[in-house]
Amino acid sequence: MDRSGAVCPFAGPARNAETLDFRVAEVADSDGLSELAALMEENVEEFEKIDWPAGKEGIGALVVVIRGLPENQYFLLDDAQGAVKDIAVRKGLMIGQFYPSCPDSSARNPNFQVSQAPEPLFVIRRMAFHDILFLHDNPRLFAEYERRFGHYYTERGERSIDPRFVELYRTARGELSKSPYIDYQSIDTLLSLQCPNTRAPAEMTFYVIGQVKELLFKLIYREARSARARIVENRVEDAIVHLGRIKQEFDTLSATWNVIDTLSPVDFAEFRDQLGEASGIDSYMFRMMEFMLGKKSEEMAERHSGIAGAEENVRRALRESSVYDVAVELLLDRLGSAVENQNYQDLPHDSSASEKVLRAWTILYRQRDRSDQLFRLAESLMDVAEAYGRWCCQHMLTVERIIGCKTGTGGTTGAHWLRSSANHRIFPELWQARTLV
Repeated sequence: MDRSGAVCPFAGPARNAETLDFRVAEVADSDGLSELAALMEENVEEFEKIDWPAGKEGIGALVVVIRGLPENQYFLLDDAQGAVKDIAVRKGLMIGQFYPSCPDSSARNPNFQVSQAPEPLFVIRRMAFHDILFLHDNPRLFAEYERRFGHYYTERGERSIDPRFVELYRTARGELSKSPYIDYQSIDTLLSLQCPNTRAPAEMTFYVIGQVKELLFKLIYREARSARARIVENRVEDAIVHLGRIKQEFDTLSATWNVIDTLSPVDFAEFRDQLGEASGIDSYMFRMMEFMLGKKSEEMAERHSGIAGAEENVRRALRESSVYDVAVELLLDRLGSAVENQNYQDLPHDSSASEKVLRAWTILYRQRDRSDQLFRLAESLMDVAEAYGRWCCQHMLTVERIIGCKTGTGGTTGAHWLRSSANHRIFPELWQARTLV
């Protein structure tokens, strides 16, 4: 173990104080991960009801030996413990699983498999000072530990505390580096953000893909802002690079629907109620992304009213110019009087701004060659517009595949509403120009 003393410092004092509560739980052959996790959660609740000897509550331990679990399913205890650990820690408790082949290593010696026991079982006890060993690598769980024991590190002074505890504590607080990669990518924080509300296996898939989409919305928004800046700086080639990235990012977004398509209606129904009114329609990052691309809507912005942080950012995105706005300004500036040329009798001559833009794009395609900078800018914008359209169409098909014509969780008409959204085209004059070329 790389230290002296008992494998578990709790076991001896708890035995001497007669605060080890042993129980046996029978499981059926048909029981699986969900049933094991439910059993653990039930006993977390039961632990708090036990009348422990006065003054010895801190060393009480509930040991639940499991009968009837096939040996080839012992590893399910690992997944069940992982599913229930958050619940236990929030209550100030710890839960650990043990079985003959448990691969968990000692916190101090990775070669020592500390959680092996002759029978499959799990143990629940109160969180203790030394649990920094088990809670340091998850920011959410560490926050629970720090709330209870953080003051000891200042009150006692670091010299009187096990150096390993101090190292882990300071690392969890971000005062020490873990590794360049983990620190640079904030990996611990990132991997602590997945908190499904049920134990339905498909919910984690839905949850993680939802977070991936939010990150891609943010990335596209930032790329669109960069493309807008490059256009007004007259650095069109650089803007084309950013637009090319956006196209690829939309392709990646569309691919996420292929993962969600693996959820059957039954899979989704297992956790859909937990969504309540949560819906992608209220993604403020998606809305900011759309606004920066030029698809603006006061009605959609209004959905974020009163939401601190979201409302201000969405309103700002609604009011500021989009990447398409500045592209059109550049187009009109470079074409100049050609836009008013009466030789193009088949082109619209309406005085409206959109007709003028349509005329300009059409003239560009008729008069310029493929090597022209504006031509390539136009095609890059169309790449983005098409990729966005594919994303919307796949969204609609995925929703219809999984929930049919049911109402959406956000109060929309579900697939019907998405169908109207899929029919929308960003950069509309670029689409219309195709008919006239």
